Amino acid sequence: MAKGLREHEIFDLLCDGNISELDFSDEETEDQFDNEELQQLLNDFEQCDDQDELDETESEIISNQTSINFNVTEKKNIKWERVPFCPPELKLKDLEERNYPPEMPSITDYFYEYLNDDIFEKIVYYTNLYAIQNSQTRYKPTNCNEIKKFIGIHLIMGCLKYPRVRLYWENATAVNIIIENMSRDRFFTLRRNFHLIDNTEIPKNNTDKFIKVRPLYDAINKKCNSLPVERRLSVDEQMVPYKGHLQMKQYVKGKPCPWGIKAFLLCGESGMVYNILLYQGATTELDTSTQKQFGLGASVVLHLTKHFEKNRHFLFFDNFFSTFNLFEQLQANQIYSVGTIRTNRFADPPLLTDKQLAKMGRGTAFEISTKMENCNLCMVKWYDTRSVTLVSNYIGSGQMDTVRRWDKKLKMYVNIERPEIITAYNTSMGGVDKVDQLISYYRTFIRSKKWTLRMIVHAFDLIVVNCWIQYKKDADHYNVNKNKRKDLLHFRMALAENLIKVGQNVPIKRRGRPRADTGDNNEVSTIPKVRKVDSSQPTDDVRKDKFDHFPEFDTKGHTSRCKNPGCKRKTHIFCIKCNIHLCLDGTSNCFYNFHQ
Repeated sequence: MAKGLREHEIFDLLCDGNISELDFSDEETEDQFDNEELQQLLNDFEQCDDQDELDETESEIISNQTSINFNVTEKKNIKWERVPFCPPELKLKDLEERNYPPEMPSITDYFYEYLNDDIFEKIVYYTNLYAIQNSQTRYKPTNCNEIKKFIGIHLIMGCLKYPRVRLYWENATAVNIIIENMSRDRFFTLRRNFHLIDNTEIPKNNTDKFIKVRPLYDAINKKCNSLPVERRLSVDEQMVPYKGHLQMKQYVKGKPCPWGIKAFLLCGESGMVYNILLYQGATTELDTSTQKQFGLGASVVLHLTKHFEKNRHFLFFDNFFSTFNLFEQLQANQIYSVGTIRTNRFADPPLLTDKQLAKMGRGTAFEISTKMENCNLCMVKWYDTRSVTLVSNYIGSGQMDTVRRWDKKLKMYVNIERPEIITAYNTSMGGVDKVDQLISYYRTFIRSKKWTLRMIVHAFDLIVVNCWIQYKKDADHYNVNKNKRKDLLHFRMALAENLIKVGQNVPIKRRGRPRADTGDNNEVSTIPKVRKVDSSQPTDDVRKDKFDHFPEFDTKGHTSRCKNPGCKRKTHIFCIKCNIHLCLDGTSNCFYNFHQ
């Protein structure tokens, strides 16, 4: 018997029935397990009468071992040949389908799938706790409704993009939905105290640098991991813009916002985010043995795809992540991948030089493949204005297509050939870039030295983009008329309005003398006394929330058209919350019907 048997090794011998091989005569084994421990282990084995329980225990041990031990090929054993690639015959399994509800969900339903009431209650608790710990005597405790208003206001600010936050409360540039629901000072008070954890409970030996925002990103990841995954996926970096002093700050050349906090994302072709990994250097959530075997980039890909089922997905990534052993392991996991590479990581493959390809002309492709039993990879070097090299475990040059390119010497467009692997990569690699683009359109404007606030508002922006993409997919499923579908801007504004108004009290109208501000000309500007009605139609969530919808008689001299669909009458009655006119008399009750 080998010296120093471990507990799980003894358990394996017991499972195989090889009790005779258990020889505890050597001293090292006696040191590890005394007689009492051995007898307890034998008793535990005898109590496993249920075969299902034994199988589960055994499979758990095996899975824990194989999760960190991979069969990787050493660099000296990698062999390349100048022979055409033989692609495998793919028979992919069907993708997981979403269980659609009976009717189209509301806009806020998408948002609450990421942040439920439990998350909001924790935010309320820790925000109030932080204010108490700082001895803020004038602080009024917040609640879930006010936190939702706070988030909704930030979403509106991302759409309007005023250069200074205080402009949203000034008379000349005020936004009604903001000034009617939260004062300026209250907004800054909440922003100053907004917290997700108790700072006093952070352990002294803490290694998680993102612990202050971890609950929010864990909630997002939990929902993202439960989404039905698309067929074609990509892995890439995302930057949260930040230029302050921070240990986790990174610089990534070529990104629209090169300075900031880096995260690795797994996205689909549509831009839907399925997994997030926040990068924090040596303490990033990666298995240490995997990172030692594969390196940082490859271990990130394996971490983000660890929940994938076999034979279902195509994966694309760039040369930061690509290594020979990564493609080898993805082939073993039956994940079909394509990636740009750095040739020095692939054991000096016998490729043609750039000069040789340039002499052969634009559109030239050169293909080689591996000469190994358990690893079938293809490497393609394609020359356009300069060369690019890609590797795949399922596709090669394949069927060439033609693309138009501008020729500087001829000063005209020319058609050149393009390999199939290049076409597949260009089509499916841009998922993370699409997310960045959608977020950049209406990124929440915030000037703060607190990196936690930057990460928090970025999380809200990310949720909105994911919700909108899911909303578009559901609209296709329910055959919603394209004229009634909301684009990202209107979706974001409608979500903000719902967060602010749904279930909220109608603000009390201020009584007494109007507020006056004295300008340089000593002219006094006052807020108009006449209430403006008939604004845009409220969202369905607001008009059906059955909360604080009361009728009021307007003071205008003429009547206004009833806004209930199908009604052509005119009336003086309007809803103080929805801010639109609705009939309410003995012959018609549009006021009631509109709110059902």
